[in-house]
Formats: sequence, structure tokens, C-alpha cells
Amino acid sequence: MLENVFVGVNVTLECINEQNNTMTYKKDSTTDANGLYRIPVRGDHQDDICVVVAKSPNEGECQEAMPNKSDRIILTNNMGAASRERFVNPLGFMTETIDSQCNIVVQELGLDNRDD
Repeated sequence: MLENVFVGVNVTLECINEQNNTMTYKKDSTTDANGLYRIPVRGDHQDDICVVVAKSPNEGECQEAMPNKSDRIILTNNMGAASRERFVNPLGFMTETIDSQCNIVVQELGLDNRDD
């Protein structure tokens, strides 16, 4: 039963200045009953690289947070976006063991024939 596994997962927004590699902003949040979270941000972070990092849940099968280093969030008013809201890609979690059905799905999708 996975419906409540991601309630109360801790997530952290981290912004690092590109020039001197120092942390400029950090704010924590927690997922709600739907697995969603909001992180209100103060200030403009035009010169920062900002990402959301999830901490692994303490219960359930999926206790290992998937690396999500390619998702950057642009947190500046100087980008021409009409809204001040930003959305990030979903955060994912993995099991420690591979499900026996994975090979079947990989073959059905033709992912085993890829050259990359």
C-alpha cells in the first residue's frame, strides 16, 4: 500500500552561488497528504543554482531518494515569466532490490535494444 508513503517526506531547497560556490539560501519543507510541498522563497536568486533535494522516507519499500542533480530551478524575477510560481520535476524514490518484472517491462519497451 503506497498511498501514504510519501506523506511527511522532508525536502530542502538549496541555492548555491555560481561564482564562489557558497550556499546562499536554504529552506526546508515537508510533503503533505498528497505528497506535494510548497517552499515560499524570499529574495532574488538570479546568480544561484537552486535545486530541491529530498530526504529518503523512513518507511515503505522505496527508501532511497533518486539523484535529481539535473533539475535546476530559476528563482529570479528577471526571466520574463508571468507567474512567480515555479514547478520542479517529480522527486523519485527507489527500492534496494530490483523487481522481477523490470526485465519484462524493459523488453516490452524496447529499452534493451538501445545503443546508448
